[in-house]
Amino acid sequence: MSLHAARRLALQMIFARMFGAEDSTSVLEELEDYPSLEAAGDFVTAALDATRLHEAEYNQIIQQYSPSRALERIPVLDRAILHLSFHELSSKEAPASVVINEAVELAKRYGDESDGRFINGVLGNYVRAQVSQGHE
Repeated sequence: MSLHAARRLALQMIFARMFGAEDSTSVLEELEDYPSLEAAGDFVTAALDATRLHEAEYNQIIQQYSPSRALERIPVLDRAILHLSFHELSSKEAPASVVINEAVELAKRYGDESDGRFINGVLGNYVRAQVSQGHE
């Protein structure tokens, strides 16, 4: 399974959890990528654990880099994509540009064009701030 497909699975599970699903793995049973979940298991598990553990921190980052929109007014899809992206950026397993591009593609696939622009803006500003603070 490609990392792109693993990201889609992780996003769908994070999204389900953010909507209150107790067992987000049950969501996967209807997905086309479900049979290959085992190949992406480590990535998906790490993403789910990290986004659950750092949810409050990731929400604060979203609010910091999107001050004109209250967190509650940001679609759950966008928040889920951002949470997954913050996890990936913190793990440094992929270059920031790849993480941002993948996040924008996920937003376009599951949302609309404005979601992609919003995601790009938040992540771009976050990465630039991290670089200027010497964290990258």
